[in-house]
Amino acid sequence: MRIYELLLEYNEERLIHDFSDKLVKRYGDVRATPEAIIQAIAKLDPTANKELTFWLAMNYANERIARWEDIASRAVPALLKFKALLRKPNLQPPLSVRDMNQIKGLSALEDITEQYEEKESVSNRVQASAEEQKFYDDGATELLYNDDQIKVVIPRTKAAAQFFGKGTRWCTAAENNNRFAEYNSKGPLYIVMLKGTNAKYQFHWESNQFMDAKDEGINPNELAEKYPILWKIFKPIAVKNQSLILNQHPSEAIQLAAVQQNRRAIQYLKNPSEAVQLAAVQQDGYAIEYIKNPSEAVQLAAVQQNGWVIQHIKNPSEAIQLAAVKKSGWSIQFLKNPSEAVQLAAVKKIGWAIEYLKNPSEAVQLAAVQQNGRAIECLKNPSEAVQLAAVQQNRWSIQYIKNPTDKVKALHMKLWES
Repeated sequence: MRIYELLLEYNEERLIHDFSDKLVKRYGDVRATPEAIIQAIAKLDPTANKELTFWLAMNYANERIARWEDIASRAVPALLKFKALLRKPNLQPPLSVRDMNQIKGLSALEDITEQYEEKESVSNRVQASAEEQKFYDDGATELLYNDDQIKVVIPRTKAAAQFFGKGTRWCTAAENNNRFAEYNSKGPLYIVMLKGTNAKYQFHWESNQFMDAKDEGINPNELAEKYPILWKIFKPIAVKNQSLILNQHPSEAIQLAAVQQNRRAIQYLKNPSEAVQLAAVQQDGYAIEYIKNPSEAVQLAAVQQNGWVIQHIKNPSEAIQLAAVKKSGWSIQFLKNPSEAVQLAAVKKIGWAIEYLKNPSEAVQLAAVQQNGRAIECLKNPSEAVQLAAVQQNRWSIQYIKNPTDKVKALHMKLWES
């Protein structure tokens, strides 16, 4: 029996229709089918009738769950807490929303559930202080730095990561599906605590993750502007990892190495040279998101690496538009009033791109159906010439033509008989 027959609380067909491309893109493995990804999510759903799966798949597809690992370690526990709150009588304050599918994203869900968590008492704080000291004494935690403003620790065990991560949404602090061992095997975690506040940050250079207590990415360089000691504490680590994070004056060689390893690294540079910008977008076109006023050369390199990134370029020239659609015909959906030359380039790459064009000319229609006859499905009242070209390319496309002409029918029969 297919697993989907057991999933009573979500509509597989709707998930596949609405999110198939997004799911595959987020999952990062083009060999995985949308069905397989949804099935994998369903396996992480502990409810008997898989009632959490639709919310999990939808929010993962829409990037409202940041990482795959967050599904099991954060999203599932939060959804179960939400369901438990729904069952509580006389809950104060009352829940502002009672349908989980109206909650947009993991952060919004956790904001709701965390309102009802018990506050730490004075006696618990005293006990926690003694417990913290025990972690130092046992060697489970290294106290890297401590002054009247900041404390920096390195947890060496899962228990230590959970203790110092209390009050955060980090998967390394989670009770279930904890990922401390996975991260720690690649390199140490650094937890920064600001005294007199509830602010905590976790840095992991090897995965290039720098997160606040809500497990949302931050720019540590901006934090260091407020607390300059952080530059001094972390610079040796930054230099060792050839990182731009908490490295106040990185050489261009370090900048190049960093952006070639991770395109997001360029966001930590205020005025990167064009050479560094080019290196970043050549590694991953999406790096252009973090570049202010990129030159034509940088724009061109970005779209040649990934046509989709044209959505992050303001007022791209026709040359940039052409390069983008030649790389990916689908990218035309992000262009306003593309020229006929750009339209032709897009549909020649993928005929289905005509779906995003308003009133395409007959020349564009012909190019689209010559690339894929079934693209005629997107056209209203195609001419006989377009109909003939579509059927010539794919005889099955006749089923998408309303009132085909006699010539079109005759061509279809001829192709069928041959």
